[in-house]
Parts: sequence; structure tokens; C-alpha cells
Amino acid sequence: MNVPNGGAPLSGQTALVVSGDCGIGAVVAEAFAAAGAKVLINYLHENPAADRIAQRIRAKQGQAMIFQADVSRESQVSSMFDVLAAYWGGLNTLVTNADLALAVPAGNMDREQWREILRQNLVGQFLCVRQALREFAGRGAQAATALAPTNIICVSTFLGGPGDNAQPYYAVCKADMAGLYKAWVSAHGQENADKSGGLPTAKRFIEIWNGLPAPDSVALLSADPEQIAKTAVGLAVPAA
Repeated sequence: MNVPNGGAPLSGQTALVVSGDCGIGAVVAEAFAAAGAKVLINYLHENPAADRIAQRIRAKQGQAMIFQADVSRESQVSSMFDVLAAYWGGLNTLVTNADLALAVPAGNMDREQWREILRQNLVGQFLCVRQALREFAGRGAQAATALAPTNIICVSTFLGGPGDNAQPYYAVCKADMAGLYKAWVSAHGQENADKSGGLPTAKRFIEIWNGLPAPDSVALLSADPEQIAKTAVGLAVPAA
């Protein structure tokens, strides 16, 4: 994994990657570690997978911990943030990456399966972002941490509604996650961040979070995990 800007641009920072034990989350976790960040890898069930990612990071002289938490449970989210703060002093970047999809044909999904999709994807994103916002807001009165980098990166999908016939419920849930993301952006003084109403690009994300123009060369995010990971790291690098 190559790191944008070279070296260790996230040295001294911490990152929490939700569902960092597999898929895109695992690639993102390794990318943050390669960029110098200390990474807490959240997982729901797969302890061996999470441990393998952490071991790969440590083998490259990176720092990583694993933490089992159901992000749809408020108490477990709170405990996860508390552990990170106790070991590493606090959070700099949250990457929400919950991505539960159930291969159930339309019309055959039962109520509990639907609730689980909503809990893991939508409720989990809400609870993690809310906890991060609370932690970041609490630093304002502390001179030592008031200027520390703070980032929230929500990884989702280009599926925007029920038009995806293979995973209609998943697509609807992801559309709701995008709406929640836009609500947070608006609530934090970025009402006009994305007037087009279309798919946000990496360039737009950088401009939203950093408040500065981004290079025109930044491309639309693709489904390639490596590109997503590099973009996530780029978003977390403090503006020059």
C-alpha cells in the first residue's frame, strides 16, 4: 500500500475503522497504519480476521489494536471509544464502514433481517459518528487538544435507492445513510457543500472537510478498495 504524500503524514494520529477486519475496511486500516496512524480495528464476529490484519500492520512496524463491538449498541460504541482514549489519548479520524448486506430475494426478507440491516448500517453509523462528534466537541475547552486534527469519513456505496434489484433493501438503507451524512454536513455549517445533488466526489469530500479547494486531478471514487483507502488517508492528512 503506497501512502499519499510519502513518509508518515498521519504520524501521531489515531484512527478507528469500523468493520476493519475485512474487505474495504481492512484495506483502509492498513493504509492508515502505513501512513503512520495508530489504528483501532473494530470487528463484530471475526476475531481471527481482525487479528490477522493487526498482525500484518505490526509486522510492518505499525501500531494496531482490535476491539469487538456491535456498533448498533450504544454501550459498546461508548466502550470502544473509551478504550481508544485510555490507550492512545483520543481519536483523530473515524472511518465508518459498516456494510451488512443479506442475500435474501425481494419479498422474502423477514422483519428481524430488515432490522439487522438497519441496525448495523444506519444505526451503527449514527452512533459512531455521534460519539466522535461529542468527543471532538469536548476538546474545544482543552488547549492541548483543541487544534488536534479531527475527521469523520463515511464509507458507503453508489447504490442510491431501490433501483438495485440484486440488493433492494441494502440499497435503500445506503440511500438513508447518504441522507444522514448530508444532514451532518449541513448541521456543521456546510449547507452548500454539494449543491449538485449528485454523487459526491473525492474532490468534494476534501473541500467539505478541509474547507479548502482540492486539486482538479482528484477523481470520482470507484469501487476499488485501494483507491478508497488512499482517498480516506488523503482526507485525514492535515491541510498544509
